[in-house]
Amino acid sequence: MTLQTDTAIKDALPVDLADSVSSTLQHIRLIQEKEARLAEARTTALDQLLHRIGSDWRTGRLTLPQLCLALDEVRGLRMSGRLGAWDKVVGVPWRRLVQVAKQLPNGPEGSWVGEYPIPADAPRPIYGTPVVYVLFDEVNEPCYVGSTEKLSPRLTAHEKSGKRFVRWQAHPCEDREHAYRLEDRLLKQHLPRMNRKASR
Repeated sequence: MTLQTDTAIKDALPVDLADSVSSTLQHIRLIQEKEARLAEARTTALDQLLHRIGSDWRTGRLTLPQLCLALDEVRGLRMSGRLGAWDKVVGVPWRRLVQVAKQLPNGPEGSWVGEYPIPADAPRPIYGTPVVYVLFDEVNEPCYVGSTEKLSPRLTAHEKSGKRFVRWQAHPCEDREHAYRLEDRLLKQHLPRMNRKASR
């Protein structure tokens, strides 16, 4: 609003109403100016944040799980244009990171944990990743220990063979030799009943 508009209001309205409308309009203009300054400050802060995240990622100071966590925080900001800015400044497409995050370990000591059947969007090892897994029954007792590089199909095969379980945990392994050693240790630790039946 300009001074000319304020004058027009005063000419068109009764004096007491004109003063009220004019002062309210002035108040609204001040709020709009503050909002514009805040929006500019918010955009600048986001830009600084994304440059720091991108720099730390490129220099190896951020791990992939940390980068995914940073993306979750940026997505939670609910700022218009933030994800386009992420792609441009950080350099790792946010949509790809969302998919990668589904495959990151979500349990203790870098393991994956989950319910069975596995929900479509639940974290799980990438197909081909060697793991040792433990199946748990309805009272959360370990009932089976095994190893595989194809966890989802293996769990489906166990269910079809009659094994009853409701939860699982998968431990990543460097290679098959590491998997054999870990599997042996977990078998001795848990003494799962389904493995004992199978070995008789």
